[in-house]
Amino acid sequence: MKKFINSEKLYDNLIWILLVSFLVMIAGDVIGLFIIPKVAESNQFLYTFIAYFSFITMWISVILAVTVFKKNHYIKESILMNKEGNTVKFLLMGFIIGFLLNIFSAFVAYTHGDIALKFTHFEILPVLVLFFAVFIQSSAEEVLCRGFMYQRLLHANFKPLYAVVINAAFFGVLHLSNDGISFLAFYDLFITGVFFSLIVFYFDSLWMAMAIHTTWNFTQSILLGLPNSGTSFPYTVFSLDTNSVHNSFAYNVEFGLEGTILSSIVMTFCCILLYVLKNNQKKIY
Repeated sequence: MKKFINSEKLYDNLIWILLVSFLVMIAGDVIGLFIIPKVAESNQFLYTFIAYFSFITMWISVILAVTVFKKNHYIKESILMNKEGNTVKFLLMGFIIGFLLNIFSAFVAYTHGDIALKFTHFEILPVLVLFFAVFIQSSAEEVLCRGFMYQRLLHANFKPLYAVVINAAFFGVLHLSNDGISFLAFYDLFITGVFFSLIVFYFDSLWMAMAIHTTWNFTQSILLGLPNSGTSFPYTVFSLDTNSVHNSFAYNVEFGLEGTILSSIVMTFCCILLYVLKNNQKKIY
């Protein structure tokens, strides 16, 4: 029987790569039990900050996996600054792209009458601190999925297309316990994972994927006060009038802008656009 993988070594086995990636994530959770304090939701700013910043433990577990085990040392090149893709230019481009994608989806939902927002407050220092915290959370998911797992799959001689699809599916599975998850929400998360993976593949830039992920989450969660993959937080610039929301093609009451027909179409279009524009320069299959 033809093997799905190209090597019989345990290190390069698909099941092993998936298991190790899962264990790295669990290790982050375990570390968090010892170093992340519990905060009451009544302390709106600190609660929101801790909820996002707690993902620093995932960063710690990935760094340990990459530095302690010599066979993973090559992954460091995809994480650190380099002249090819992990540059300030691509980081800033990512911040802009993530903001525009999310604000477009929110604008459609708002003009369609699916959501109503009211201004709460804007304090520059807390907002900047929360932006940093959201960056920690978003980049942690990226360094696990598009850094650690994706690079392990490529190193095991999986074709880039397989590496993209597998880690995107893993990314979707990570969110299965979120409130309001549905088949459409899972597809949206999966295709978003594909988009982030294509960014890494075509631009050699994990930093750009981190940045897009960050401003997508920050815009909907902190700026607009909308659910972030089904989870809402108390400290926001604008707040959602929960009495005025309803489900539509552009908004899901439980899951937010994600998990909708609109968001799924937007992310699918982004994947197709990247493929059309870049695949002649760099083949994914």
